[in-house]
Amino acid sequence: MNHFVFDPMQYGIPDREQLKDLRIWDTHYHGFLNDEDPISYNEKMMKFVSRMGVERVIALDVGGTRKVPFGSSPFDKEKRSYLQRNSANLSGIIRIDPSYPEKSMRKMEAWIEKGPCIGIKYAGFNDKGITCDHPNNNDIVQKAMSLSAIIYIHTWIKTGGSPRIPGGGNYSGESTPWHVVNLAKRFPDTVFICGHAGGDWELGVRAIRECENVFLEFCGSDPHSGSVDLAVNELGADRIVWGGHGPSRSYSTELAKVLDASISHDNRTKILGGNYRDLTRSIFKKKGLAIDP
Repeated sequence: MNHFVFDPMQYGIPDREQLKDLRIWDTHYHGFLNDEDPISYNEKMMKFVSRMGVERVIALDVGGTRKVPFGSSPFDKEKRSYLQRNSANLSGIIRIDPSYPEKSMRKMEAWIEKGPCIGIKYAGFNDKGITCDHPNNNDIVQKAMSLSAIIYIHTWIKTGGSPRIPGGGNYSGESTPWHVVNLAKRFPDTVFICGHAGGDWELGVRAIRECENVFLEFCGSDPHSGSVDLAVNELGADRIVWGGHGPSRSYSTELAKVLDASISHDNRTKILGGNYRDLTRSIFKKKGLAIDP
């Protein structure tokens, strides 16, 4: 296959066919974010997914809502059915809450073990202020391991507090990359995804560098030229995944983080989809869904 070459003298992103050649998996997709009419809202979003040549999206807004994470959403059945009908290009991850490990595991059984979803997400806040490295998470992680489920952890580094320190301004229960490292050291045979590159990618990359079972996600944080280059140099391309974070971020902006990097075509395809395909191969096999290499 003849791969296109990025020309720094040209402006804009590649065309749709060139993007399709990259086999992009958007691992951070908020197409069901509208709680009042999520199915119709997602249909509108999928038009942009198709236009950008994205091969698969991973929806993070299924299995309840942000307001009622364990309640029965009136759209739960519709979302489950929609995911099953569109399994060729759409997957789901459920939000769990380490404040309630038993409820979280029951939700994992319903939506992952007996449902269409492929992983769990630690959100950026919870009622009891429990970060991902709290002992409450041990049973949740073990359950995820038994299901071959993806473990995605929202992380951010907000400077604040008194005295002001990195992470001192975080929301209640909002994890940082070093919380992820603490958890990952307890489970060295499990892969964890450190979301948003920690918000501050220069700190995030270095925080997880020592822990080879922690992957870095470029998604949703401010775009900076050179950020992906640094991550590849420090971690290697095999430990990086990418997400679009639509609709609150644009595909052009998020893709530019990777397209701007001075890396090889092979490394670019790993980051934009290849690595995540490798991480999900086991759970897709369990669900009887074949994915191409």
